[in-house]
Amino acid sequence: MMSNYITTKKIYILIFVAVFSSMVQAYTFNEAVEVIKKHDAVELIKNKALALREQGEIKGSWGDPMLKIAAKNYPKDSLANDKTPMTGLEFSVSQKIALSSKYRNIKNAYSQLGVALNYSSQLKKQELLQRLWWALIESKKIDKQIFIYKENLSWIKNTLKVSKKLYANGKISQQALLDIQIRKSEVEASLSNKKFELKQQFTSLNYLLGMKGNVNLASVPWGMLVAKKKIQDVRELALMSKQRASESFLTARKLAYIPDITVSLGYTKRANIDDQGDFLSAAISMPLPFSSNKYAAYDQATFKKLEIIKTLADYKKSKNAKKEKIIYEVEKISAELGILKNKTIQFAENSREITTKSYRLGRSSYVELLQSELKLQKLLVKKAMLIASLAKAQVNYKFLVGEKLYE
Repeated sequence: MMSNYITTKKIYILIFVAVFSSMVQAYTFNEAVEVIKKHDAVELIKNKALALREQGEIKGSWGDPMLKIAAKNYPKDSLANDKTPMTGLEFSVSQKIALSSKYRNIKNAYSQLGVALNYSSQLKKQELLQRLWWALIESKKIDKQIFIYKENLSWIKNTLKVSKKLYANGKISQQALLDIQIRKSEVEASLSNKKFELKQQFTSLNYLLGMKGNVNLASVPWGMLVAKKKIQDVRELALMSKQRASESFLTARKLAYIPDITVSLGYTKRANIDDQGDFLSAAISMPLPFSSNKYAAYDQATFKKLEIIKTLADYKKSKNAKKEKIIYEVEKISAELGILKNKTIQFAENSREITTKSYRLGRSSYVELLQSELKLQKLLVKKAMLIASLAKAQVNYKFLVGEKLYE
């Protein structure tokens, strides 16, 4: 009965694992990029851009013509339409007419703001791709660290076998054997933690991919981090579009000093008791610019234009400063990584190899052995961290200057 229960339990576990695995989507890098291009955060900004353009159509319109029907001069006692010659039913149409290109400039300004938002949607896509790269770089780093711990654990297990023989022959103490076993358990704990970190890292992709999923690291085009791609700084382009919009708004505010006129034409149907027929009427009306509204609006548009000009100039200066900072960071990490790869790690590997041989012959202590092993492990882990830091700096540089983050 017990064996049947265990078998049934195993079957349930396998079914659960199979169902859970089917819920997790595995993507290639290019597939992940396509998912991000359609991300809700990107589509949201695109829809705002479309809404803004339509708002420009509203703000840039003269408005609908107005139809008016009025009953005029009916006697209050009888309401008859044939008692006075002024009584009649008037039909009139009026339309606001601009005497300047104010509305065309307003429409163009909103159109430019829509273009700026479209660039912002591209920027949001770049931001999400930058986050994708960060997650993949971090996953690759952890994957490399897992490999390091596995290799080190294998080395410690072999060393432990040798140590047990040395202990049996009385060449090392029980304390030495215990210390090596403790070191083995420490590496096992580090390995276990890194495996959980890798699982946690995949959860950071859930927001980007819209569901539980991960990306095959073998499909990632790592070489493109050092390759030059086409540059399109969408942040600068967005600011330039906003500047053009501010110029159009300023022109519109200046032209607003020329008032719009409202033209109306009317036709009055009468009883014709005086044999003069029906009446026609026409009128032109316009606002008088006595309030401070137009002057304040013009000043506001002037300040908005100056604001965006200063913002654009500051962005260019800030961008250049950040570029230099990242370039120095890349050079610094590359130099340290070069020394680590070509010198320090080679020395540490040789040191561990020599100490291992010496330990087996009883010429080195277990303390020296563990020190050489721990030193090499730290250096290899540091190398993995530096490679990740270098990759992130390269991604940050591409994002800053506006290079594409996908092939």
